[in-house]
Amino acid sequence: MVRPLALALLAPAVAASVSNIHISQLGTTIAINLPPNNNDINFYMTAPTYYSWVAMGFGSQMANSLMLIAYPASDGKHVTVSPRLGTGDTEPQFDSNYHVRLNGNSTVYGSYIVASGTCVNCRSWAGGYLNSNTNSQPMMYALGPSTSSHIASNDQGVTIQKHTAYGRFLLSTIQATGYGGTGALTSIDNQVNTGTQPVNTYGANSPNGVIVGDSDSLGLAHGITMAVAALVLAPIDVILGGGRLLSSFPLIHAVCSLLYLLLLIAGLGTGIKASAEYVATQQFATAHQVLGFITFFVALLLLGLGIALHVGRALSSSGERGVVGLAHKWGIRFLWLLMLIDGGLGLQLAEASIGLIIGYIVFAGATFLAVVFVLACLWCIGSRRSRSRDGVRSAGIVDGGGVFRKSVNSRKTSGDSEPVIIPDNRHAR
Repeated sequence: MVRPLALALLAPAVAASVSNIHISQLGTTIAINLPPNNNDINFYMTAPTYYSWVAMGFGSQMANSLMLIAYPASDGKHVTVSPRLGTGDTEPQFDSNYHVRLNGNSTVYGSYIVASGTCVNCRSWAGGYLNSNTNSQPMMYALGPSTSSHIASNDQGVTIQKHTAYGRFLLSTIQATGYGGTGALTSIDNQVNTGTQPVNTYGANSPNGVIVGDSDSLGLAHGITMAVAALVLAPIDVILGGGRLLSSFPLIHAVCSLLYLLLLIAGLGTGIKASAEYVATQQFATAHQVLGFITFFVALLLLGLGIALHVGRALSSSGERGVVGLAHKWGIRFLWLLMLIDGGLGLQLAEASIGLIIGYIVFAGATFLAVVFVLACLWCIGSRRSRSRDGVRSAGIVDGGGVFRKSVNSRKTSGDSEPVIIPDNRHAR
């Protein structure tokens, strides 16, 4: 990738003790300088603004590592750098015990973000330390997703989305030790790499040591599964379960309900696994998660009511729905409403774009109105047929078996006139 000349002009080229690496595939450069006789780390990071954030980490894995994460400040021109500690396979958390001092070269310049400064007293942290006398200090880098809303914040504790690219490499802290400070780091774009190229520690999936396209697959699977359940199967199930004219097809309703439940189970499973990857969701206390559990338990309750309803119909000759039938019918509609609301809360929790959220609201609203219209039509048609049957039944005689008949023993004719139907009186003489 061609590096802009302006980056090299941010500061004069100064020979200094620098250890750096440039990942050409990602257009990203990382460098450090370790001033002698103190525990500070001078750092330099630059990456395309195509990525929402750029990070460098000290260590070979996120757990027990110190990471410096850079992203644009709220004005879109300056840069915020957040020192964070990694605790495992979740996003690292800001730690106010570590202080970052930025220099004037830290800026959003054209299509690149440049972060340069000093992490004060950062060579040791809870769970780890930087080896100042080695040619193979384990390091990490990561880049935030480009598809989500880009961060523009002065808050060092702002929530970040899962990285879309990452890798590991080695730096020589011996080479990096010496005077020069942060001013020397901004000239490293014109220097040959002094660090080891990305280390292939991820197996066959990273032949060049770089992982690209590492999206939140669990979260995406959860979202797609629940979207299909809420916007496709749920409306069909509501119509099949609530339409009087469709009650003669219980098998179709049962199959649809089974698929519906399987999707809910799959969505619950992927949602629980995805929640473990983020600190904010590990306690399962967000509105989306709480409503999701409620929705699932309501679905199980409706499943029980549906089984009881069908068993009751099989054992009863009347076929009446009764209280259980009404509870099942309105419960299905209530469940669908919960799912539509929870889908919106899920998009908000995932910090989806405004366009995606608006699109979901419009599509969900249109689907809801369409189902209401279909149910209203079915109700009108069913009521009309019911009134028609009641009118025919009231004009005749219903025998003990419920079969309509007219008396054939009471017909008298007079000439060519129509037969007159008179009440059946078996005792008449």
